[in-house]
Amino acid sequence: MDNPASGHHWRLRWPGFLETAETPLRKLLEGLDDSQYWTADALLLGQQLQVTETVCWAVENSPYYATLRAPAHELAKLAGDPDAFWCAWRRLPILTKQALRAHGNEINARTHAPGHRPAGKNVTSGSTGTPVEVHTTRLTQLIWNSLTVREHLWQHRNFSKRLGAIRFLPETGRDPRGYKAQSWGSPVAKLYPSGPASAIHIGLPTDALADWLIEFDPHYLLTSPSIAAALMDILDTRPPSLEEIRCMFEPVDPDLERRLADEWQVRCADTYSANEVGYIAFRCPEARNLHLQAEGVVVEILDESGAPCAVGESGRVVVSSLHNLATPLLRYDLGDYATVGAKCSCGRESSVIERVLGRVRNLARSPEGKRFWPVSLSRIRHVKSIRQAQYVQTALDAIELRIVLNRPLRSDEHDEVVKSVQSALGYPYLVTVVPVAALDRGPTGKFEEFLSLIDP
Repeated sequence: MDNPASGHHWRLRWPGFLETAETPLRKLLEGLDDSQYWTADALLLGQQLQVTETVCWAVENSPYYATLRAPAHELAKLAGDPDAFWCAWRRLPILTKQALRAHGNEINARTHAPGHRPAGKNVTSGSTGTPVEVHTTRLTQLIWNSLTVREHLWQHRNFSKRLGAIRFLPETGRDPRGYKAQSWGSPVAKLYPSGPASAIHIGLPTDALADWLIEFDPHYLLTSPSIAAALMDILDTRPPSLEEIRCMFEPVDPDLERRLADEWQVRCADTYSANEVGYIAFRCPEARNLHLQAEGVVVEILDESGAPCAVGESGRVVVSSLHNLATPLLRYDLGDYATVGAKCSCGRESSVIERVLGRVRNLARSPEGKRFWPVSLSRIRHVKSIRQAQYVQTALDAIELRIVLNRPLRSDEHDEVVKSVQSALGYPYLVTVVPVAALDRGPTGKFEEFLSLIDP
């Protein structure tokens, strides 16, 4: 478990088919095809072996983790006792986003293991605009590529069809006509012939996105749920070839999914990822559950006391990367909340997320002391003059509803909107309706349908 610089050597112990950063992508996919049906016990044992290696590497190579030498040795001794191992694991400190921002250079490894040469940096601004930077390696890039293809295969996409993406693009790539390519690009193009692809910047006006969508007419569209909803609002009919929208960046509202199915006859896929750790969970091909991608990350969903949540309970999402030796992230608090799901009926035994809820700043509160995740917010759309809405909690008893309008609200519509907000949130809040020209998105195009300005 040691590293060349200190007399120790980190080992790639799990999963066994991930031999090195040079493992052929096709071989890795064959391994993933098998591992999706490994038992829960086999997955936990493999994670235990690999995360122990990564903890020991971090202790030896990252100044930030040097204080964990004794806990790391304890974990190494508990290889034969899974229950004791995971109990000891949960005694390791949580790494917050604030700590990652403040101590990133100390967290980054001082050296690189063989085969783990740097591949780049992932920088995420998140909703607040404060950047978080994580270094990646050739191995983490290989894992990302293999899981990308796994998700396509799980959803049975036809690679010969057109793929469109509405996502964040650098300033040099923000042509309102979109960027077009002859294939889906890496990693799909490394394995399969594919149809054309096109991408357009998520921050462009919705009218420009709609024009691009109609002109390119993709079979599969990758975008955020809020963009999908906005496109449905301004288009009379769906683009003729569109079969599926793969939602990213934001939690998927079940009402939007039903709307896509009923009005456009388009299916919805869902992925959960974070720039810092890569893919976290994919939509089950047979059910609505999100399966954790156990081959790459350890995921904990914890209650307020730090204990694991039971099925049906919601808590904060804490993630550990199994293989990133450049910026080891151990028990990293993403700032997200999610609900633990029951075992899936599909035969895959990887743990399940029922639903990703959002960030703590998306948590509503009432004067009675209740804290809850707002749902059914999209019901406001039954007021035809409203194009888009954002709920902003400004006080314990007050909600500011910011709305983009097709036309001014009538007085009866105003009263209807107030009642709709109170009904959706389950409390008679003082509702202030504020018409705006546009609603702000985060630095990377994320939109928060509910935002709390109250201190947690």
